[in-house]
Amino acid sequence: MRLFRLYSELGDMYLVSYEQSNNSLDKIKIGDKNYEVKYLGSGNRENEYLFEINGKKYYVFIESDGTLIFNHQDFLRLDKVTEIPIKGEERVEEIIRGKEGEIVSPLFGRVVKIRVKEGDAVNKGQPLLSIEAMKAETVISSPIGGIVQKILIKEGQGVKKGDILVVIK
Repeated sequence: MRLFRLYSELGDMYLVSYEQSNNSLDKIKIGDKNYEVKYLGSGNRENEYLFEINGKKYYVFIESDGTLIFNHQDFLRLDKVTEIPIKGEERVEEIIRGKEGEIVSPLFGRVVKIRVKEGDAVNKGQPLLSIEAMKAETVISSPIGGIVQKILIKEGQGVKKGDILVVIK
């Protein structure tokens, strides 16, 4: 099994698990939705592929900028894809629970003030940093108590919705 974070151009983040099976029917889980996917072959054009997803056929065209077009109408533009390492026989639910200490950006913006440093002890509800978007400042507070393990951003840095800002353990 492999686990991925997909970031769309609009800043949405999707956690996707992918499990390849021996009978050519792969299993993909996005959030709480499960899909059975079978690769049927190349489509009619270059960079076009034919899949069967939960029994329905889809043409998927992949543009050079990362845009996925489904059946010539619906599309999803991916900004970034990162694989999450899995140790041994961990289940997806365990991996997601293990990521609870990751504080992610709820919006697009610019980090204007970081109020903690690595090694600081923080309480639930304590302000960690501020993000400015459209001339409004949003304070990001800690959802849990713990120790700040890592700060992944700097003051003045632009962030997108779903970017990991701080890790608390």
